[in-house]
Formats: sequence, C-alpha cells, structure tokens
Amino acid sequence: MKAHNLIKRLIVTFAFSLVLVMPAWADDQGKATGQFSTEQNQEIAGIIHAYLMDHPELIREAMQKLQDQEKQAEDQRVSEAAKNVKPVNDEDHIQGNSKAPVKVVEFSDFECPYCKGFHASMKQVMNDYEKDGKVAWVYRHFPLDQLHSKARKEAQAAECAAELGGNKAFWAYADRLFEIAPSNNRLDLAQLPKVAQETGLDQAKFETCLEGDQRGGKFATHIEANLQDAMASGGTGTPYSLVINSKGHIFPINGAQPYEAVKAIIDAALKEE
Repeated sequence: MKAHNLIKRLIVTFAFSLVLVMPAWADDQGKATGQFSTEQNQEIAGIIHAYLMDHPELIREAMQKLQDQEKQAEDQRVSEAAKNVKPVNDEDHIQGNSKAPVKVVEFSDFECPYCKGFHASMKQVMNDYEKDGKVAWVYRHFPLDQLHSKARKEAQAAECAAELGGNKAFWAYADRLFEIAPSNNRLDLAQLPKVAQETGLDQAKFETCLEGDQRGGKFATHIEANLQDAMASGGTGTPYSLVINSKGHIFPINGAQPYEAVKAIIDAALKEE
C-alpha cells in the first residue's frame, strides 16, 4: 500500500508539472533536434490527462498536500516574524498584572468587526486568569487604513482617555467604544466625546486632546509605531495577537479565534513556566 501511494504521488507530481509547462515545452521541444516531437508531447499530455480523469482523487490529494505545505510555510513565516515584536513596556496599555508570566499582546482596530468579537473573548480570558495574576492583556493599535479610515481617530480617542484618566480609563473607553461601534467605518466620530463623558472623563479636555488630523493628532507617531510593530511581527490583518511567556516563547494567534482556542494556547504557554 505504501509503495502504491508513493507511485500515485510521483505520478501526480509529474503530471502537474507537465500539464503546467506543456504548452511552452511542446513549442520549444518541437523546434529542438533529437527531442520529443510536438506530436509525442501531445500524446504524453493526452495520457496524463486521461489518467487524471480516471483518478480525480489524486488531484484532490495533490491540492491538499499543496495547501498543507503553503500553510506550513506561512506558519513558519509568522513564527519567525513574531520574534520582532517590541517588548512590553511602561508605554503599553496593560490589563492585569504587568509582571504576569504570560502576556497576550493584541494588535487591534476599533472598526474591525472581528476585533469586536475577539475583545469579548479576551475579556472572558481576563475574567478567568487575571485574579491569579497569570495573564496580562496588552493592547496595541493596528488601524487598517484601506478599510477603516476612522480607525486612527478612534485610536487617538483611546489614547486621549489614557492621558486624561490613566490606564483604567483607557480600558473603560476601549470597552465602551467596542460596545457602541457598528464596525466597518460606520461609527459617527461625534460619538467619541460622548463616550469620554460616559466613562467619567472631562469632555472639554477630551475634545481638546482629540484635535488634529485623521492620522491620530498628537498621538500619530505612537499609533504609527504600533502599526509598524504589528507588521514587523507578522501581522497582516486584525486582530493579530502574540501570546508570550516568561521564557520568551511566542504563540501567534491570527484572527478572532474563539475563547476555547485562545485558552488552549494560553494554557500551553503557562505549562512551560
């Protein structure tokens, strides 16, 4: 059986190679002396085509193997890139014990619907782990400008909340913003000062802090630095998170994985402690 499967794989690999290059190859070889003629090349192609039509399962097998190889290569790329993430420091917005053995660094966009769902999952994570001081949640901005032109302004608003009320105010503002934001660039930016008032901030001071262009006003450099950090660390979309334990091992999380999946990754990171 193993030999049979090996033969099948060889046939499929050879077949796909020939089918992909046959038109150009046939043309070139037809012009060369001592090589297959155009008729012979066409006959070979016909044999391969007939075989694949009789055994379509080989095509599925080959495509699955290709997909597996591509995923493995992408996972390897992300794992290597994740090592570039900037260390957590005092400038970060941290929920939980800053000295927790495991930190979840999340790169997020307030206009991203998937981030909205993942935010809820991470709140559940902190519900379960924060009391023991085992996990800290770090929020960094990753505005997807091509999709969400308002995201940087909303990131600025969250930074203003932190400036006026500290770390606790940042998280309260972020929670409320995700609650009211309809996602996909549909939030009325006039709501931003109202959210500040709802979360106990001075609205007049908040509006002054919120002045500036759509790049993030006074926090434009900070927001851009977060975005560059996300991209350098392997992020291509939001949310993108990195679970980092005290040994420096990094477990990337692409997309809005459900709570159960995130918990399993965190538990794996904690197990190494």
